Amino acid sequence: EAPSSELCPRQANHAFSRSRTILLALFPRGLVRRHAFAARMATATSDVSLKGAAPGAVLSAIGASLFPGEDVTIKDSSGRSGAKSFLLSKGGDLVALVKVEGDSLLNSHPNTQLRMKLATTALREAGIAPALLMTGPDFYVEAAAGASVMKDFFHFDDEAAPRAELAKLLARFHAVPTDWWAPVRQAIVSRDPALSGLIGRAPPYSPLWNLPFSGVDSGKIVMGMGNIPDAATQGALSLMIETGVYEKVMLCEAFYPTSEAARRTVMVHGDFKPDNVLQAADGTLTAIDYDLTCVGSAAHEFGYMLPMWYGKASYDYRRGLVGEYLDSSGLPHAEADVAAFMLDCEVASLTSLPGLLANIYDKEVPLLRGTPHPTARMAKEPGIMAGGADDSPTGPELVDLLAVAVGQIRADAGLSERCVREGLVQALFAVEGLGEPQLWSWLQHMRDSNMLRLFGIAPPS
Repeated sequence: EAPSSELCPRQANHAFSRSRTILLALFPRGLVRRHAFAARMATATSDVSLKGAAPGAVLSAIGASLFPGEDVTIKDSSGRSGAKSFLLSKGGDLVALVKVEGDSLLNSHPNTQLRMKLATTALREAGIAPALLMTGPDFYVEAAAGASVMKDFFHFDDEAAPRAELAKLLARFHAVPTDWWAPVRQAIVSRDPALSGLIGRAPPYSPLWNLPFSGVDSGKIVMGMGNIPDAATQGALSLMIETGVYEKVMLCEAFYPTSEAARRTVMVHGDFKPDNVLQAADGTLTAIDYDLTCVGSAAHEFGYMLPMWYGKASYDYRRGLVGEYLDSSGLPHAEADVAAFMLDCEVASLTSLPGLLANIYDKEVPLLRGTPHPTARMAKEPGIMAGGADDSPTGPELVDLLAVAVGQIRADAGLSERCVREGLVQALFAVEGLGEPQLWSWLQHMRDSNMLRLFGIAPPS
């Protein structure tokens, strides 16, 4: 995790991100290469289970087949998501990555597993995902895809990953065919027939398709870092459905993008950040780690990415990135087009992680205000509940208040520009909830409870 001193306005602490990412920063640029064997050998198979295996056992099971007689070392690079990741190196060079199934929300449901499997296959066919070297009953091995382009935790190395090349990579990712999504969508519909009506009415640019965070695919919402108990993740989602707030937010048109560019249905990476982008030997960039990859709107991608990973970048950099992305996608990219796209993405950030309506907060789940409910704190304090009848505004009222605020912002050119430049949450706080007493009271409550720290808004000292 990044130290607290790295936190800044418009930038989120990584504490709620999955820590399953590969720690390629351990290997300096130039020491990670795609070896020739990756391109020429067929995918090997194994019937050995590696779930729960120690690093030495993992290396023994894999090394004999992929690197017979070679001096290969292994390093555990796992985070706290439940899955296990290992780095295989030879002569100081990273040569392969091993991912072993664990007990986590990200792979605990067949629909989630299906989504990740089909997405990865589509990306391999498109030449984006690394070559698959070996598969087993609960693990797989990928070839090393390239060198890290991280400058530090929150920043890309501008030399290794120029802004224009990042924009091209995003455009390339979003151009991958999405026909693989049909069986995933059908599986989601079949999981809970009670939600089929909502699924049928929610357009592809609804927050409903922000997977796995919405929980519509698995029956569990994402509620923060680590493995939150099912009693919390399932219970909170059930309460949202019972109270009607789930349908209310998913069908709220105020939160939908309005520009055609932002509404487009694309292959969404879901976690486009410095340690998930690599530079191949020929200098081209590629993206790895497809745990959050799904099919949704372009606004879904940027609504999480811009505040989370580009918050410290200047407005000119962010505007340039979006303009180059639109240009690389073959879309109109005049100043007005860029501004409209960026505003759509700021609005989308309300329902994305770590937005105001996200489910990650320890003190309360905003959408469940007014109803006793579990929070992410249950991971450390089982049985603890938040919320009650005295909460004002309630979750459904919050959706209405924010929908009205978004309408006011879109209708005011000055406010729209301020949101694009500063961030919607920051601007909304700066203008005291646009003068709406309930909204302003809640925003202050969020600040005082340290739930706006991800946006650089801290409690009064």
